[in-house]
Amino acid sequence: MANAIKPSNRALANLELESTVDLGDEIAKLPSYDPETCPGGLINLSGATNMLVNDLMRERMGKFVQDYDANRLSPALLYGPVNGPNDLSVVVAQFINRRFAPATAIQAGDILTTNGVTSLIDMMAFNFCEPGEAVMVLTPTYLMVPHDLCARTGVQMIPVSTESIPDQYSSMYAAKVVEKLEQAYIASYRRGVGVRALIICNPCNPTGRSYSKASLLEMARFCGRHKMHLLADEIYAMSSFEPLEPGLDMFSSVLSIQDSPHDSIFKENIHCLYGASKDFAAGGIRLGFLVTRNKLLWKTCRRLALFTWVSSFSTAFFTHFLSDTEAVDKYLALYQSRLRTSYIAASELFHKHGIPFRPANCGMFVFIELTKWLKYFEAPDVKSQEVQLYRYLAFQAGVHLNMGQLSLSPVPGCFRFVYAAGNTEAVALAITRIREALSKLE
Repeated sequence: MANAIKPSNRALANLELESTVDLGDEIAKLPSYDPETCPGGLINLSGATNMLVNDLMRERMGKFVQDYDANRLSPALLYGPVNGPNDLSVVVAQFINRRFAPATAIQAGDILTTNGVTSLIDMMAFNFCEPGEAVMVLTPTYLMVPHDLCARTGVQMIPVSTESIPDQYSSMYAAKVVEKLEQAYIASYRRGVGVRALIICNPCNPTGRSYSKASLLEMARFCGRHKMHLLADEIYAMSSFEPLEPGLDMFSSVLSIQDSPHDSIFKENIHCLYGASKDFAAGGIRLGFLVTRNKLLWKTCRRLALFTWVSSFSTAFFTHFLSDTEAVDKYLALYQSRLRTSYIAASELFHKHGIPFRPANCGMFVFIELTKWLKYFEAPDVKSQEVQLYRYLAFQAGVHLNMGQLSLSPVPGCFRFVYAAGNTEAVALAITRIREALSKLE
């Protein structure tokens, strides 16, 4: 390696950042749980993988293969449109209009198809900001947002903590959330850093909560005052169910926000990201959708779409699925029923075993709070204690969860528990293992 020319400094800087890849490499070497061949193996619930609908998606794939013979699929071997075929944009727009309750009807021309929401976050940062400018992000947030925003764009990320707010998603505290945003905005400008956008996860990964309509409106007003874009990652939009606990809002899309010239709220500055990976358990087909009414922004994103070219096989399958609205509605109803059942089963076990968690009704995960067990690990700070607890759960308990600090959680000792990432028995066993491991510490 002595003769190897090193990468650029900006490339090397990415290696210095905390990485989920680096944290998981050692754990990935552990044997995986299998009830028959490896009952003591690692139960991996670290990825937000939707395993609740594998049978339904296999059925849809089978119907697709049945309906599309070799002659109809042969064009998929050729270069397709960079940003996907128009017929896909048409059915995605129809799906959004039926399911997201937009304030004005979404048109096919408002959709830009890419190879995933990760690519879209990178693309939006590039198109929102000049190098050195910033994007604000409410925390906790999806753990890859810092990477996706900043790895290539030269954009700064300003995390905005709501630790002191009892419920950042509730309409009751919408004004308090905006106070935090205003403080962060002012502090950034005092440093000479312009802020061009606010990004939220709605529903929120990792907490499994959706922002209330009032909260979304207040954030839109904040962005309007400061001439900022409001961008919502809504990839878990359909992963929601009637809450068991009081005070939890059902999903509302930012697309539902009405224009209000008095508040400088204009639909052209409010954007939504969606995709096939979560609600449709189809991460492998790599499809993400930008929904924007801003024509100039759409054009600048389209210019970058050569880097996010979509597969013709993927677009053919998803167009075929979404075109059958009756099948989509039946699928989502069954999925949401299964999701609620899985949440109930997990929450009952958490209560039974005395494992604190935050109530949720969206996404496919909950935030469990293991803060009081951090004290059993000797470390210079709570961050290091959380890493030790993370490793303890993986290597001693055989359960792999993502740490809250990766999601910029202001509360130490939180872990994302993905109750949809395994079958009922594996999820129940994981909770039992966590309880037993915590008891050994006490």
